[in-house]
Amino acid sequence: MENQGYVYILQSQNCDCIKIGGTDYPPLKRIKEINATEPYKSLGKWELAECLEVKNWRIVEHNLHYRFRSSLNTEIKNQKELFQDEAFLSYIVQLFKFTGLVHWIEQQGIWTFVLFPSTNGGRYFTMNIGSHEVAFSTLRKKDRKKLNMLMLDSLILDFPNVKKWLDKHNGSICTENYATALPHSVSVHFEGSFSDALELFSLDGVRRAL
Repeated sequence: MENQGYVYILQSQNCDCIKIGGTDYPPLKRIKEINATEPYKSLGKWELAECLEVKNWRIVEHNLHYRFRSSLNTEIKNQKELFQDEAFLSYIVQLFKFTGLVHWIEQQGIWTFVLFPSTNGGRYFTMNIGSHEVAFSTLRKKDRKKLNMLMLDSLILDFPNVKKWLDKHNGSICTENYATALPHSVSVHFEGSFSDALELFSLDGVRRAL
């Protein structure tokens, strides 16, 4: 039997963790309950950062908790849903903001954002605009660092500071030569954490190229 519902990620200015959970009913109702219940009440006010409607929210919620298990906050008692991965949330928020996707948040026919997609490479997330994959990050493994990709405008080539930064992070800039490539696009690949990716966003030229 399917448990159709919602999986959500919440954030609070009074807590350095994110809250990952699921619900049968619209998240805004669940958020009101969370903000009125300890231990979350004292750490709130909790607000919606990301939400996805799924066919079986219990399975998706379980898989997310399993993926984030190494980041589970064990210092806050009586909870199993607070995870310390603020850098990921900050990276995604900045990516949405700089690309302008925040203005198209209700139109996922134009773009898609998927956490932990079923790919051979073990992706943390992937973002597509139409049929074009424009951003992804892989899961870090024991023998491999996290790999990140961003699709940028070719004007990024005019900023040597970005090339220098990429060289320090085993990165590269590749021109997209295939027939259906987005006009004037290049793909940037680099190794590093989400904190490193946020550092890249701070460099001159990157925001314009996004």
